[in-house]
Amino acid sequence: MKSESITNLAVALAGAQGEFSAVPKGADNPFFKSKYAALPDVIATATPVLARHGLAVSQFIDSDEIGDLLTTYLLHTSGEFISHSMRLHVAKSNDSQALGSSVTYARRYSYMSALGLVADVDDDGNASSAASAVAASKRAYTPPAPQQSLDSKVAAAAGQPAPAAPAGMATEKMTRMIWAICHKTLNLNDAQQFATIAEVIGRQINDLTKLTFDEAKSVIEHLQTL
Repeated sequence: MKSESITNLAVALAGAQGEFSAVPKGADNPFFKSKYAALPDVIATATPVLARHGLAVSQFIDSDEIGDLLTTYLLHTSGEFISHSMRLHVAKSNDSQALGSSVTYARRYSYMSALGLVADVDDDGNASSAASAVAASKRAYTPPAPQQSLDSKVAAAAGQPAPAAPAGMATEKMTRMIWAICHKTLNLNDAQQFATIAEVIGRQINDLTKLTFDEAKSVIEHLQTL
């Protein structure tokens, strides 16, 4: 949604974006062993610049027939505004803590998206070097081919089609995606994550790297429906 005119708002936002600095990544993500820009850092970085240009951001929780929403308004002193609503995904209903976590996550991304903010961390170039090293290692890595089973050898000797080879293991990208959906989008803890996975694959695991490729694919498809 937006006001009938956003001329003044657009001019003010353009000026503000010319002054915004990258938001510092001050919070730690223990699973990915990386840092991210927390909501207080985002607001502290943007607010002084917004004030100089007559801009403000307001965010409200609302709901519709489907569920809860977070609506973010970018306001200008002229009365002009633009707004956008983001769906909130909560793992369990009537769970205030899960809702609070989901709201914080949505506020951070909606706030940064509305203003065109980006996050960065000053590490004297180490991140770029590390990224290059990781990319090189991924290019050099070739998944090992599954070993031929005894049944396959017997079938080959008898001139019969060999049975299907065992499925390969889940990729790192898949396990990271599963963790992110469970913990960041659905607000599940580790126990809930593995309980949900067990319901999908029909067996208990305690390590995402134990998933096969097909199992991980099924888990991701199931989680996305939630």
